[in-house]
Amino acid sequence: MQEQLMEAVQLIEEGDVERGLTILNALENHEDDDTQFQVAAIYQELGHAEKSMTIIDELLVKFPNEGSLLTLKAEAAIDLDEEETAITSLENIDQRDHAYVEAQMLLADLYQLQGLEEVAEQKLFKAMEVAPKEPVLLAGIGSYYVEQGSYQKAIPYLKQAIEHGFSSEEANMNLLLAESYSNTGEWETALNYYEDAVDERAEPRALFGYGFTALQAGMTETAIEQLEALRAKDPAFTSLYVPLIEAYEQEGNADKALELTRAGLVQDEENEQLYLKQGHLNQTTGATDEATRAFLRVLDLNPANHKAASQLLELYYEQEDADEIMTLLDRLKTSGEEDPLFLYYEGKAKQLDDDVEGALLLFEQVQEYLSSDGLAMEEYGYLLLENGKREEAMTAFKRALALQEDNQQLRMYVHSLQEEEW
Repeated sequence: MQEQLMEAVQLIEEGDVERGLTILNALENHEDDDTQFQVAAIYQELGHAEKSMTIIDELLVKFPNEGSLLTLKAEAAIDLDEEETAITSLENIDQRDHAYVEAQMLLADLYQLQGLEEVAEQKLFKAMEVAPKEPVLLAGIGSYYVEQGSYQKAIPYLKQAIEHGFSSEEANMNLLLAESYSNTGEWETALNYYEDAVDERAEPRALFGYGFTALQAGMTETAIEQLEALRAKDPAFTSLYVPLIEAYEQEGNADKALELTRAGLVQDEENEQLYLKQGHLNQTTGATDEATRAFLRVLDLNPANHKAASQLLELYYEQEDADEIMTLLDRLKTSGEEDPLFLYYEGKAKQLDDDVEGALLLFEQVQEYLSSDGLAMEEYGYLLLENGKREEAMTAFKRALALQEDNQQLRMYVHSLQEEEW
């Protein structure tokens, strides 16, 4: 019988599915229970969950408490979207059964899918009571905590999994450890694990994490090396572009950074972050028309992107274009967007039009918002002074100096005002 099973599997693997299934069909009702079980397992691997379930149910009549049968039934039920049947089957496996640990891990997955995180965690620790040194289980608990964002909890289990010999083509423990240390801010340790993870398997996720973490640690050359390796492997991995652009910016290579915004937008022409970067880079290099187009494109994609709005408003203000400021503010209001920042720029537009009283009125409405912005408080102070409100102006200037300690020009101006009072 074993030879026939092997022949069926080989035929299917070689593409002769019909002949392979014919052999399996002939073995479904074989008198040997083990043969039937193997046929069911093969059907399950091939995605024929219904056929697998039929054979398993017949075997369970003879062996109602057999863990391997209940586990296989659960796997078939999961494929058939019968989660409750799967849970019932797994819950019936006795703690002394060799399939108990696997059953608890499957239950944890099922309860996690249902959003029952605490129950899922309980199932994993039930399995730990039986097999505290099982590498697959330790890796599973570590992976569970990584998915939950509980990185500190994940680290000891992932380390134990490696210590107890965990090995899998699907799960890279070094990568999970690298991500865990990175998310807890331990950059140096994370980078060591990322290096091992990339050596083990240079998959996109590992290269990205390595490059991103290197950037956080201030190692821009390493960041560029890893993210460029990822771009060569998978240019459609669009998350790589923003950190790679930032790395080149930190290296002082604005031309390369700008080139990368264009390369990224070829892959994803609706990426707001790349348009923002493009706008910022063009603005800093004096290409204001290109910067304006980039910021407007962001607002076309997402009217609620206030960062793009603020950068464009500031660009118009630098150009002393009150009309464009008001046009943009009208557009934002029409889209239903509200922000104290918008009243602030409306005030600045009035200031450009020499409407000092109107500007001051708007600035007063957003005074609380301005109180954390040194430059805005300085502007507010000048407006107050122009309107004869000297005492309020001095308060605004002092607040501005507290936020801009290195603003010597303002400090000298305030000092001269104080001397005038004497």
